[in-house]
Amino acid sequence: MYKDIIELINKYETIIIHRHKNPDGDALGSQLGLKRLIEINYPSKTVYAVGDENNYKFLGRMDIINDDVYNNALVFILDVSVERLISDDRYKLAEHVIVIDHHLNPADIGDTVLIKSSYIACAEIICEMALENDLKLDKKGAIPLLSGLVTDSGRFLYPNVNATTFKIAAYLIECGADIQEVYEMLYVEEVNHKKLKGYFINNFELTKNNVAYMKNDLSVRDEFNVSTFTVSRAMVNQMGGMKGIDIWANFTMDDEGLIQVELRSKKISIVDVARKYGGGGHALACGCTLKSFEEADLVLKDLDSLLEKEKQNGQE
Repeated sequence: MYKDIIELINKYETIIIHRHKNPDGDALGSQLGLKRLIEINYPSKTVYAVGDENNYKFLGRMDIINDDVYNNALVFILDVSVERLISDDRYKLAEHVIVIDHHLNPADIGDTVLIKSSYIACAEIICEMALENDLKLDKKGAIPLLSGLVTDSGRFLYPNVNATTFKIAAYLIECGADIQEVYEMLYVEEVNHKKLKGYFINNFELTKNNVAYMKNDLSVRDEFNVSTFTVSRAMVNQMGGMKGIDIWANFTMDDEGLIQVELRSKKISIVDVARKYGGGGHALACGCTLKSFEEADLVLKDLDSLLEKEKQNGQE
């Protein structure tokens, strides 16, 4: 499949790279890393990265392009394979669409689709393609790719981290990425951000079967002067890593009144719960969007039921 993708890159002069909305480190890191990879190895190509921006702007900024740029263009869609989650729907104007993803959701878009759900990050797939095709990579491309690998692996702590993950990390460091520089960008915090962590640690609640959860309205974001993304994605794992807590959930209201949901699990697959409510992701890390906190109670009930069944199975 990598050879097919390389042939398509060779065929097109204009390449535009998309990814999912509200990008995390892997979505943005893969996007900017691939952009740089193509620029270095195919200097005659014109490459753009497009989409919304958030707290990860330090990895690189998006390009502003007109619709006509998509004429006869090749588009990559990274870290997502579901149409409604893609940032900037102008990818539909392109001649050919390549999807590269590592989530469990079945693809509903793409002329060429590559999904490797056993891989911990989309950045890992991009790097493997580079290695197998002897493509050059420099520090400018290695830093965002390493950022994607670090964030989607939970700093190399998640269960599906394996030897390949570390081989890819070593490759990126050899290409010039400084892991301390990456950690400095990703994890050195403002004081209000640190205080928000304290708020989570002191205020999370538990269901009957020990699902840890938080419900955050707009007042939480405003009190700590942070983004919705920070309250939602960046804080969910404050409820992880505790003895007896196998599933945790974070429900955060956004400016449209919708509830952004982040679900995490130590070992029990929870992705079917996310899918039930229109979302998806990985077996142990996934999410969805709800209309109200009342719906959040239904999600908690489903998660609690998973733990109840696990408990009953353990007693049989």
